[in-house]
Amino acid sequence: MAVLTVTSLVAEPSTSLEERLSVLETRMGQLQTENAALKNELGRLSQPGLLAVMPAGKEPKLKINGLVQFQGEFGDTGDSRYTTDNNDRFLLRRVRLGVSGEFLEEVDFKVEGEYVGTSVTLTDGFVNWSHFDEANLKFGQFKTPFGYEFLAADPKLYTIERSLGSDVLTLNRQIGAQASGQFLDKRLTYAAGLFNGNGANIKTNDNDSFLYAGRVAGTPWQGKLFNQPATWTVGANAYASTDKSVSMNKELLIDSTPATPAADNIFCGNRVGWGVDTQLKLGGLDLWTEYIRVTFNPDSAKPAAEFDADTWYVQAGYFVIPNKLQPVLKFETFDPNTSVSGDETDTWTLGLNYFLKGDDLKAMIGYTISDTPSADGDRKLFLRLQTIF
Repeated sequence: MAVLTVTSLVAEPSTSLEERLSVLETRMGQLQTENAALKNELGRLSQPGLLAVMPAGKEPKLKINGLVQFQGEFGDTGDSRYTTDNNDRFLLRRVRLGVSGEFLEEVDFKVEGEYVGTSVTLTDGFVNWSHFDEANLKFGQFKTPFGYEFLAADPKLYTIERSLGSDVLTLNRQIGAQASGQFLDKRLTYAAGLFNGNGANIKTNDNDSFLYAGRVAGTPWQGKLFNQPATWTVGANAYASTDKSVSMNKELLIDSTPATPAADNIFCGNRVGWGVDTQLKLGGLDLWTEYIRVTFNPDSAKPAAEFDADTWYVQAGYFVIPNKLQPVLKFETFDPNTSVSGDETDTWTLGLNYFLKGDDLKAMIGYTISDTPSADGDRKLFLRLQTIF
């Protein structure tokens, strides 16, 4: 290209020598700049220990994400989610690695796996069409739209663990399809979908029916209160499902084979759940509260032909040092059968979070006091260090 340019300039009789030299210098400068950029890129890619990730398709954006949560647990047994003994321990609470990307056709995707023991299980794996803000269409495995605390991202919670009732009565991740969107400048959102209802990483459906779930949330008011920026949000969600063979949490004492002595925790029948929640953010103060209730109708009539389970919590967090140091206080209660007395679990949690670099690098301390059906005043200490990349 440079040779042709010089030749054409020399062959141009009407061009002065000074003009030809000026054009030549400009072209040579451009070539030197391009050559230096190419050398720099080739040198960077050839350095040992560096990995160049190149998209296999034509997606313009591709990124790798990860999460590591190192945790220590000390003291008494705690509620029913923890080990049956009171041995102190260290563990990797969550180790996740994922890939996400976007196509020019306004389609995004995510695939994420979580290390569990010696294996890796899929957490999220979905494709989402986002052309319309009012109607995103998502297909794959992801969180079902039921439960505010459940839908909050694990590494961004103010307490080390979710409330017990939220873990038991929400739906976890499911395989299915969902429509979601936002209106009124993001002040009103919705999500509705149908799912197999069997739980995560199960390809089959246990019957010919789907689980239906939906959620609506909004911001009724946003402004200033006590000269501080304030936002009040509310939400409501519900689901319904007919099941033939679904694994349930052991706390519900469900048994599909009453003739055997031990509960198998397999649910066959109908279940309907609903919940409401509200949050207030006032300066450095965050207040959350949520109520969830589920009605079960097991075909086996065990533990009853029909029974209700419910849970609620109130949580407050306040930044005593803005965006750095946050004490948290929480009370929660879970009742696996509202018609039976003495089976509730009540827990107080006192926490302290230190944000070294936001949620990307965070240290947490949690101290819980639990009254369970088997013990009163169980005390447990949690320590966690997490990083997101």
